[in-house]
Amino acid sequence: MPLYRNDMFKGGWFSFNSTKELWKESYANKMFNTFFNISLTRDHFGENKITEEVLISNNLNFDNLNNKSVLVIGGGPSCKLLTTELIESYDYVFSCNHFYKNQFLSNHKIHLALIGDEVDLKDEDFLNYINKNKTIIGFEHSTRRSVMQLIKFKKQYPASFLFLTRYFSRLGYVARACVLARLMGANKIDFIGLDGFKTNLHYFENDKSAPSFNNSEMFCDQIEIFYKYMLNDLFIESKNFNNLSDQYENSIYAGMLEAIKNEKN
Repeated sequence: MPLYRNDMFKGGWFSFNSTKELWKESYANKMFNTFFNISLTRDHFGENKITEEVLISNNLNFDNLNNKSVLVIGGGPSCKLLTTELIESYDYVFSCNHFYKNQFLSNHKIHLALIGDEVDLKDEDFLNYINKNKTIIGFEHSTRRSVMQLIKFKKQYPASFLFLTRYFSRLGYVARACVLARLMGANKIDFIGLDGFKTNLHYFENDKSAPSFNNSEMFCDQIEIFYKYMLNDLFIESKNFNNLSDQYENSIYAGMLEAIKNEKN
C-alpha cells in the first residue's frame, strides 16, 4: 500500500498527499491552485496559512480550541452509544456530511462540520440546522463542486473556511476531523462512528451502502497509520486520544488503538 498520493486526480489507498517537506514547499499550493481559483477565494476566504500539515484559509480564528476537548462524530452505527451526557462532556463537537439528518444529533450542537460533495448546500434542513446552531463549515478540494458555489455559500454563511490536510486516506472525514482538531490546538480528541463496513447500518442515512472500494484489511492498515500519525507525529497524549467505538461489536477496528498505545509505552 503506497504511503503517498501519486496522482492528484485519483483516489487510492494512500494516507498522505505528500511528504511534510514537499507539502509546505510546494504541494499544498499546487493542490489548492488545481482545485480552487486562488484569486477568487482570496477575496472571500482570505489568504491561506500553510504549515507542514495543513493549508487553511485565514478568514476564521480557531484559537478558542487551544487545549480544549473535542468529540468527533462519524456516521457509523456505533453512534447509537451516544448520550446527551457524553456529548456535553466535551468542549467542542465536530461532525461531517449528513449529521443533521439524524434525529438525535439534530437536537444537539455540532460546532464544526466538514461537508463534502454529497451534501446539497441548498438543503433546507441543513441550512436551518447550521443557522440555528452557528455551525462552522469546512470545505476541502472537490472535482464536483465549483469555487463559485462555495463563494455563493460563503456570502450567505460567513462561518465557512477552506482547508487541505496533508493527511488524507480513505478513512474519510472522521480521521481528517481528528487531525484538524489537533492542528487547531485541541489537546483531547475522542471519536465515535468510525467502524468500517461490517454492517450496512448508518447513523446519518438509512439507505447508505458501503463504498465500492470496501476492503476491511486495507482499512485496518490505514487506521494503524492514522493512529500512529496522531500519536507520534501530532504528539497527542495517549490518554487523550480514544476511539469510543473500540468495544462496539461491529467495529472492524476493535482493540487496535489500545494495542498501538501499548506498543508506544
